[in-house]
Amino acid sequence: MSLLGPASRQSVTDARDQVGSVPFLAVLEGWCEAVVYERGLTPIRRELTAMIRLLTAHLPWICEQPWVADFAEEIRDLVRTSQRITMTEPRRELLKGVMCPSCSMASMVRYLPDDYAARCMNCDSIRLDEHDYRLLVESQARDAQHAVNP
Repeated sequence: MSLLGPASRQSVTDARDQVGSVPFLAVLEGWCEAVVYERGLTPIRRELTAMIRLLTAHLPWICEQPWVADFAEEIRDLVRTSQRITMTEPRRELLKGVMCPSCSMASMVRYLPDDYAARCMNCDSIRLDEHDYRLLVESQARDAQHAVNP
């Protein structure tokens, strides 16, 4: 199987014949075609760096579109697939003693490398930068101290 291999030029008529990962280039090409069409741009060549450059350049506009969740999910799937294939998944470190402010579980982790200082494995809605993570730890430490020494 080649994830960079060509996609079928025919329309999908039966969803049951769709198994496995969609080739990377086909996913990127589909999103590039959508951006080019909706923005009235000149079509680009079907080359990896050209497609990535186009999508990156129009990312602020993409984030305002009603289909941004679908875009994000498909791009996230490409990242996960490439990490699995190349064995480059981020290292996950459990942040012991830190409770998620949303679900109250001890499920806060730090992925290295990552854009966030901490995130919750359970609810995935909590993603903290370094400043907010430090404030959370300090707050929970104060609460724990007050519970022990009222």
